[in-house]
Amino acid sequence: MTFLHSINILLSSRVYTTLKRIIFSAITLGIALSSLSVNAQSPYSRFGFGGFLRPQSIGQSSTSSLGIGIRTTTMLNLNNPAALSELEWTTFEVGARIDNYRINLGDQTFSSPTGRVSNLAIAVPIRVNNQKRWGSSFSLSPSGVIQYAFNEEVDTSAIAHTKYERGSGNSYVVNWSNGWLWNATSIGLSCIYSFGTESNFQGIVVDDSLNARNSRKSSRLNYQSLQFNLGWQYTIPLGAIKPDRFQPKVTIGANMAVTAQAKQNIIRQDELTLTSVLTGQEVSIDTLSIEEVATGSQPKGIDHFGLGLSVGDHRAWLIHADYRYSFYNEYAHWLPGDEDYRNTHYAALGFRGTPKFRSRNFFARIEYRLGGHWEQSPLIVGGVPLNTFGMAFGVGLPMGKSMSRLNLSAAFERRSGGTNLLSQEDWVSIVIGVNLNDKWFVKRKFN
Repeated sequence: MTFLHSINILLSSRVYTTLKRIIFSAITLGIALSSLSVNAQSPYSRFGFGGFLRPQSIGQSSTSSLGIGIRTTTMLNLNNPAALSELEWTTFEVGARIDNYRINLGDQTFSSPTGRVSNLAIAVPIRVNNQKRWGSSFSLSPSGVIQYAFNEEVDTSAIAHTKYERGSGNSYVVNWSNGWLWNATSIGLSCIYSFGTESNFQGIVVDDSLNARNSRKSSRLNYQSLQFNLGWQYTIPLGAIKPDRFQPKVTIGANMAVTAQAKQNIIRQDELTLTSVLTGQEVSIDTLSIEEVATGSQPKGIDHFGLGLSVGDHRAWLIHADYRYSFYNEYAHWLPGDEDYRNTHYAALGFRGTPKFRSRNFFARIEYRLGGHWEQSPLIVGGVPLNTFGMAFGVGLPMGKSMSRLNLSAAFERRSGGTNLLSQEDWVSIVIGVNLNDKWFVKRKFN
């Protein structure tokens, strides 16, 4: 056996070990979430803005999704693809989140837990050089959950009946990103494919009949969209560059998201149903009419643009801030309604730090993360605009002597319309994930 052959076997074994960790992590998370079901969600998901499932990496979940101006060698950044050019390690991430949702409606309070996989991603540094770099990533994550139910009891002409509206659905995002570095300037491009389905049922149930024949309108949406996220970052060192030393620097970042095309397919049908008041089960027994509407591929234009700034060295400490402006004033939901939409502002501030990055002590290598944000909701209900604020905290626990980390974070978010709206929504989220880092592709030093 030659020396070169031994090196190849060693590298293969390292990749195999990492792959075993990946498979074990995915199976563990799947088992942990299999017992959790998605229950009641925000009633505002009826209008397209329900829960807070922002596509983000595991590390970003503990800093309010900050990332436009952040550059690290070991963490994915789904906000600004230009940051991928800083990667030095092959990085795999898998995470899960548990949300406890609560809504206050006057004197009544409703709550329910939900659980789901939050992110599955891999990033590879294709070219690592001080002056020229190239990094690429691929990720899959949920982007929205639709779950709502409304009931209205009506007593007309001595006939009691109930009007109802129910809806459910899910959407997902596939993200392929690349980032390139030339000297101090980085640019990046993300190709983002979104897809999902949504169902809506509206009907009447007569309450005084064991087998009431009622009417129901059902609508089903299938949609797809293709979006591009353009990113830019510029780094300014603070002081003389010292190899293998902590080097504080200022990074300025910007991004802009553009939807190239969007496609919707809607099927609407009127049905005659049979409902049992004893069981509440509603079964369609006849279809009165059916209509299919296909919008085809339509360009949408600019979705949002953002600015970001970070100061420090991610290995020791880093302060970062983001601002984003989103365009929603021309947004039209696929279900007709009286709601209005507006353009929005988003601002966030965060911090991350490690006491002693090079130490062998476990506690000295823990990374602490903290973030907070304020955001305008695009939705205006009954003339009342909604706003959101939130905070997040997390830690990255070192896994052995490697660069891999076990990430734990907790976040709180509140959405309300101030004193003008009776409803107030609160989310408490727990995110657990692993960030596995290894050097899979090592350039040969011996021939």
